[in-house]
Amino acid sequence: MRGMAAALLAFLAALPAAASDDALAPYVADYDVKYGRFSVGSSRTTLARDGDGWVLESATNASGLYRMIAGGTLRQRSEFEMTADGPRPLSYLFDDGSKDTERDVSLQFDWAAHRVRGIAEDERVDLEAVDGLQDAASMQALVIAQLRAGREPGVVAMIEKDKVKYYRYTRVRSETLHTAIGELETVVYRSARDGSDRQTLTWHAPSLGFAAVQAEQLVGTKRGFQTYIRRFQPGD
Repeated sequence: MRGMAAALLAFLAALPAAASDDALAPYVADYDVKYGRFSVGSSRTTLARDGDGWVLESATNASGLYRMIAGGTLRQRSEFEMTADGPRPLSYLFDDGSKDTERDVSLQFDWAAHRVRGIAEDERVDLEAVDGLQDAASMQALVIAQLRAGREPGVVAMIEKDKVKYYRYTRVRSETLHTAIGELETVVYRSARDGSDRQTLTWHAPSLGFAAVQAEQLVGTKRGFQTYIRRFQPGD
C-alpha cells in the first residue's frame, strides 16, 4: 500500500496545471485513473486564486478493489505566489487518506532564510531551499508557465520528503489524441530523474493552455498509473 501511494504521488507530481496568456488561470480538471490495465479511481485537480497568491489542490479517490488497498482520499495542496521567475511555494500538504499520519507531509517555505521546515512521514524536515525549488504541486504550475512562455522546462528541483531531487523534462513528440472532451493536438513530454528507470509521459494540449490531458507512469517497460481527461472547466 505504501509503495503504491508513493508511486501515485510521484506520478501526480509530474502532471501539469493550466495557464492563461497573462499568468495562471483558475480551472478544474477531472481525470479517470488506471493502474496497468485496471480502472482504479478518479482524480480532480483545482487551481484557484487565494488573495494575492494561488492554491493548487488535487484529490484522488480509489474505486473497486483498489479502494480496499488505498483507503480514503489522497490529497495534496500547495499554496504559492507568482514571481518573475515563476511559482514560489509557501506551504505544501500531503495526506495519504489513512487515519494515521505516518505518510503525511506538511512543509513551510521560509524564503527569507532559504529554509524548508516541517514534518514528512513523522520525521522533522529542515533543509536549504535551493533557488527554484518546488513542491510536488507547485512544480505543475512551473512546468506550464515555461511551456506557455515557449521555453523548455529543463531540470526542475523538487522537494520529496526531506530531500531535494532533480527532474529533467524532455520533449518527445507531437500527437493527436481522441479524448472524452474531443480530439486534441498535444505535445508529449517525459519527466524523469537521471539514472532512474521510473519516468512519466504527459500529453499537453496547447489549445487548453498546455493542460495535461493524458499521462502514464513507466517503471522500466511496465505501465503503472495512467490518467485520462474526463472534464476540463476553465475558472473565472
